[in-house]
Amino acid sequence: MPPADESPGAPAAGRVDWDAVTDESERSVRAAVLAAFLVVVAASFAYDYAVVASGNPFVAGVDPTAMDWLFGLSLGAFGVSLAHAVTARPERAAEVLAEFRGRPVAAGSLAYLVGFFLVGLFGPLLVGPATPDVLHAAQPPVFTTINDLIVGNCVGPVTDGACAGTARFPFGTDPFGRDMVWVTVQGARIALQVALVSSVIIVPVATVVGVTAGYFGGPVDALLMRYVDVQQSVPAIVIYFIAIFVFGRSLFLIVLVFGLLGWGGVARIVRGEVLSLRNEHYVTAAKSAGASNLDVLRKHVVPNVTDTVVVSTAQQIPYLILVEASLSFLKLNAIELPSWGETIRWGMSDYFPLFWWISTWPILVLVATILAFGLFGDALQDALDPRE
Repeated sequence: MPPADESPGAPAAGRVDWDAVTDESERSVRAAVLAAFLVVVAASFAYDYAVVASGNPFVAGVDPTAMDWLFGLSLGAFGVSLAHAVTARPERAAEVLAEFRGRPVAAGSLAYLVGFFLVGLFGPLLVGPATPDVLHAAQPPVFTTINDLIVGNCVGPVTDGACAGTARFPFGTDPFGRDMVWVTVQGARIALQVALVSSVIIVPVATVVGVTAGYFGGPVDALLMRYVDVQQSVPAIVIYFIAIFVFGRSLFLIVLVFGLLGWGGVARIVRGEVLSLRNEHYVTAAKSAGASNLDVLRKHVVPNVTDTVVVSTAQQIPYLILVEASLSFLKLNAIELPSWGETIRWGMSDYFPLFWWISTWPILVLVATILAFGLFGDALQDALDPRE
């Protein structure tokens, strides 16, 4: 028999009865907001590519690329999802934040990722376009020095033949006079695009496949999981190698290939969660009351695998960022992009160790970002685990 305070139709500990959290009108409003946003983005994209001539600006002198449109769509989906999670279960959001505040390492990783998000999103607007200036080439970072004969036109003070860095160029400049702050910030934008766009692709696909396989079982489960086996047996990087010969190298192609082929592991985790959920008392009670499979999935199953999907995706983001950096390092991304991987390769192959700062800053922020995502994913798993 169930405990005295738990009826047979009540969710188990740690499970969510979505009807008790939010009513139908609230769900309708959120769905309408998301649908309106998608319609606006889709219409704008269609207008840009069907009406605006190639090379002409879409609005305010800006000519967005396909990657820009996909990034904007991902930002909107992320914003709506985050707002939904916070407003639908504010007490749960407060509990998670309290868990992070009580763990300095977790709080530090969250603070870093918030900063990474803001820098990647708004940083390029603040630093402006690149302004190469040979008169300011090869300036050392602040608090460091380099031989004045190498610099040629030192911005800072020269002491005993050594040019000192200044706060004007805190990260130094490259041999073309570009501020390394600009280079590092542009790399953060690319890393953010990879993380966000890939996640927005992975989350819905993994959720649909994992939930469908776990809930219906039988031939449906076998068919979907066999497909996942086949997909995971062919590395995404091999597909990318083939695709670049057809479509050329681009960041858009990277996020598309690794997003569409990187959801298998998350789908398996979701499937395992659904296999246990479908036998819960409240799911059985909903079916006995005449609820359709769609209603059971929408109201009881999907909400209870959301935490699993979020944690699994967050733990996969470091891998995706590292993949993009590795491909850029190997000259397999668009070479005009100031990706961290491209900058590291350029600095290490042509100017290291003389201009050591060219590769040092991208290496530091790349390592810090991957580490922060890893720590954040582990902390989020602990915070959302109902068994803790």
